[in-house]
Amino acid sequence: MTTAIEFFAGMGLMRAGLEQAGLETVFANDIDKTKATLYADNWGEKELRVGDIRDLNGADIPEADLATASFPCTDMSLAGKYKGLKGAQSGLVLDFLRILDEMGERAPRTLMIENVMGFLTANGGKDWETVVGGMQKLGYATEHIVVNAKAFVPQSRARVFLFGNKTPFSLPKPPAARSDVRLADVAETEGDWWPRERVSAFVDTLSPLQFRRVSNYRSRMWPAYFGAFRRTRGGRAVWEVRADQLAGALRTTRGGSAKQAIVRAGSGELAVRWMNVKEYARLQGAGHLRYDAVTPYQAMFALGDAVCVPVIEWLAVHCLLPMMNQND
Repeated sequence: MTTAIEFFAGMGLMRAGLEQAGLETVFANDIDKTKATLYADNWGEKELRVGDIRDLNGADIPEADLATASFPCTDMSLAGKYKGLKGAQSGLVLDFLRILDEMGERAPRTLMIENVMGFLTANGGKDWETVVGGMQKLGYATEHIVVNAKAFVPQSRARVFLFGNKTPFSLPKPPAARSDVRLADVAETEGDWWPRERVSAFVDTLSPLQFRRVSNYRSRMWPAYFGAFRRTRGGRAVWEVRADQLAGALRTTRGGSAKQAIVRAGSGELAVRWMNVKEYARLQGAGHLRYDAVTPYQAMFALGDAVCVPVIEWLAVHCLLPMMNQND
């Protein structure tokens, strides 16, 4: 059995994707107790270590074939003012490298680090160079790939995956975006659709461009579903509706596009409501998991901070397993 250890494990969607490709998780760590509650409810507590990565050392970690690190993205984005590795959250990836160093010959032969696209450019690219250089100093050959979740689900969510391997390797081309995925595939037909007055207030916040877009959607012969997100501009909440039938990248409430809604438009009608937990889960390819151990708000926060399950499965099948088989 090919084994994996997970750092910044969150609610366990990395594990969900790896397991679908046949990898077995033998250790997982995260500091967030709410996410850990979801993790334990779905996989049990045996492999889970809840606590600060800074309190771990190499001797605490079991041997495995693969180590993953989906480290906090806060400081790699606008929400974290692009502090990068100097930030208290994103800088924790350096502890991941420290632990690998402390493991010595016991360290996994294959690594996968995931983060937002800002990881490539934070601090003029110096943070990327620091992490890549750190991996190379530990004896890993490195390559990266960018995969967008819209190749699998109706969510536009581009993420960069940095790989390390003890022997040189090459990566395949990323999967192409599918033209047949639609927000309607995951949207609930029932739900807490807003009353007419609130929909009118929603329309009033739209820019001229957005108003024309929504008007065109409304005039469609058949209803369709569109993603919408709320931003703050000049201290005022404004809504933006996507130009395709996808959701924007799900995020936590720390992100600028935190509040995601669904617009149903067509046949002269317009309906709007917030997305719910089921829809968040389906957009992350995780509709099969349980979420009732925490509040809906907590579950959506955890989902917005997680990886997309079918993306991880694809990476495991097309990137990780070939690399690890090459090591044998």
